[in-house]
Amino acid sequence: MKIQVLAEREQKIQTEVREIRKVFFCDLCNKQYKLAMEFEAHLSSYDHNHRKRFKEMREMHGISSRDDRQKREIQRQEREMAKFAQMADTRKQEQQLQQQEESGSAQVSTSQKSATALVDQDQRKALKFGFSSKGGFSKNNPAKAAAKKPKSAVASVFSNDSDEEQ
Repeated sequence: MKIQVLAEREQKIQTEVREIRKVFFCDLCNKQYKLAMEFEAHLSSYDHNHRKRFKEMREMHGISSRDDRQKREIQRQEREMAKFAQMADTRKQEQQLQQQEESGSAQVSTSQKSATALVDQDQRKALKFGFSSKGGFSKNNPAKAAAKKPKSAVASVFSNDSDEEQ
């Protein structure tokens, strides 16, 4: 019985000492001080104030970056929704065109089909990606060669003062 009383008293003393020491503990710097003067000197030290400013700066930056991140996420979702809506609209239009073709004009002439095929090919050429500035046409394209104008002589604005043969 006497041992239990001594153990309880010892435990109470330790908890009271911990409570008193908590007053001299700096949570920010994770440092424990025994004297009030040491703790006060620490609070006015460069190390403590630097950590304090750094923590405040990190919190402010965290708030702004979190807001920016949320804005970007919302914008990304809006873009995805717009893309899906556009895809749904085009799919709906394609289905309507197919229904119209099947119901009304099942006998489309072959010339119209070939004309639409040519238009589709022209669109594909226009959509080619690359480093060429010629719009995706090849050099050996006969239509382009026929459309090219022959070179004609143009009178020069400058007089021919050079020593070259004329």
